[in-house]
Amino acid sequence: MATPRRRTADGFELQFGTNHLGHFALTALVIDMLERRDDARVVTVASGAHRFGRIAFDNLGGDRRYFRWRAYGQSKLANLLFALELDRRLRAAGSKTKSTAAHPGYAATNLQHAGPTRVDELLMVVPNRFFAQSDEMGALPILYAGTEPGVEGGTYVGPDGVAEQRGHPKPVSPSAAARDEAVARRLWEVSERMTGVRFELARAAV
Repeated sequence: MATPRRRTADGFELQFGTNHLGHFALTALVIDMLERRDDARVVTVASGAHRFGRIAFDNLGGDRRYFRWRAYGQSKLANLLFALELDRRLRAAGSKTKSTAAHPGYAATNLQHAGPTRVDELLMVVPNRFFAQSDEMGALPILYAGTEPGVEGGTYVGPDGVAEQRGHPKPVSPSAAARDEAVARRLWEVSERMTGVRFELARAAV
């Protein structure tokens, strides 16, 4: 989260590569195995930060300009675009596998210390102590999206408190940008080209 500009071993911008491309490729590689199980689910972990994200197709690597928090928001928006597009494609393929998404709200974890700069880390000390919820509470939306009976594909889960920062899990609404199907389709195609991994949903659903 909000790391200085770095690259993955494959040459991708660190946040986009780690938060989106890696999970995109992994899901494509295991989708056949999921199809062999009843009520399998793919749970993509997004963030409230997706709301300030924008997919900069002309600058996915941050080569022309790089803003740490904008890059993080982009990667989290990509998570939701992927989760919702995967759900649409699974449904079109007649698949039983569901794609859901969740975010933990504001949970006090090592995330606030592992990536941001020292200045950002210091600025987060007081909010982490007085406003954030525990890591255990932050895990509940992800568990809900993965295990709650009756959850439909395309469901996005987050805390039920003010601004989805704290509380118990419930279905919440993604931003309009996350529901943009044209951007989602383009991101899917770009992600396949960047990773060299393609989904075979039609075959998996046979």
